[in-house]
Amino acid sequence: MIQSIGKVFLIVVIFASTGCWRDGALIVNEPIGVVEKSLNNIPVLMHENDVVGLSVIVIRDNKVRISKFFGYADLGLARKINEHTVYKAASLGKPIFAYIVVSLAQQKKIDLDKPLYLYRGGDVVDNDPFSKEITARMVLSHTTGLPNLGKQVTPKFSFKPGSDFQYSGYGYQYLQGVIETITQKSLNALAIEIVFTPLSMIASSYQWRKDYEDVISNSYGDSADKYEVNQEAQTGYAAWSLYTTPEDYSKFVTHIMSSSKEIGSIASQLLTPTVNVAKGVKWGVGWGIQDTTPNESFWHWGSKAGFKHFVVAYPVEKVAVIVMTNSRKSFQIVDDIMAISIGGSYPSYDWF
Repeated sequence: MIQSIGKVFLIVVIFASTGCWRDGALIVNEPIGVVEKSLNNIPVLMHENDVVGLSVIVIRDNKVRISKFFGYADLGLARKINEHTVYKAASLGKPIFAYIVVSLAQQKKIDLDKPLYLYRGGDVVDNDPFSKEITARMVLSHTTGLPNLGKQVTPKFSFKPGSDFQYSGYGYQYLQGVIETITQKSLNALAIEIVFTPLSMIASSYQWRKDYEDVISNSYGDSADKYEVNQEAQTGYAAWSLYTTPEDYSKFVTHIMSSSKEIGSIASQLLTPTVNVAKGVKWGVGWGIQDTTPNESFWHWGSKAGFKHFVVAYPVEKVAVIVMTNSRKSFQIVDDIMAISIGGSYPSYDWF
């Protein structure tokens, strides 16, 4: 197994072995120009896997060092992906929501370990005593036992809250309602106040904006068939409705990395492991955490109707990569792009 990357030809070899290189040395000293040159081969992988559009950002020393764009946001109109392209980021909105909740906890507006029914009243599952055990920390670490969002109309608990892990968009939806009740503000208003404005994330929103019309990317399925959109999100949803650009999201990631070692910081709380998920994979508050070398890294993915995204960041080493795409088959090549961008290992990618 390859343990380091020092020459361009080795990078080319890695590209040729799609999907089988997920455990290498972290790239921190490779000349950034060499890494950027290797990424110019991405269109080959895109063509082979029906990927219409893709963006990649590489962060070193908590600064964006590479920002590259490939393919099309609108294939029919030949509108190319660029730095202004807005993606539907899906579950990448969950870590931002977690940041908002912990910020409110620091303001004493919510206790992360206090049962949520005490703030809102009513049972998340009718006549089930487990409803009175759910806390914000459980929701943000996916340990409520509630299901993910989907076709299930009436949610049911899979296990006693706090005793196991089960990814749950439904839990996030429930907690969002609690937060909006407590603050009397919408999710998007809170995001603007606590995250988007302080971090200058001017292109980000949990709900549709008219100025997205000319910059939003379409999404695509097999053979570049476009997914039809009936309606954009007119109301914000913490679990899935984030709109953002890779550059905007990089501001959030670098903020998490730069503040993660500050005692009592929001980021330090988000990155404190809460539950073991699988070999090498844990969950903190909002972020997934993985056992990597030389130090732990945090990560998350986003997936919705053709949009496929992945973020991984090493706060001690101050390196990260963000890959955002608009095509269903993108996860077949995203790990190769991450490996060439920053190297490292990806137990989370094998798990999810």
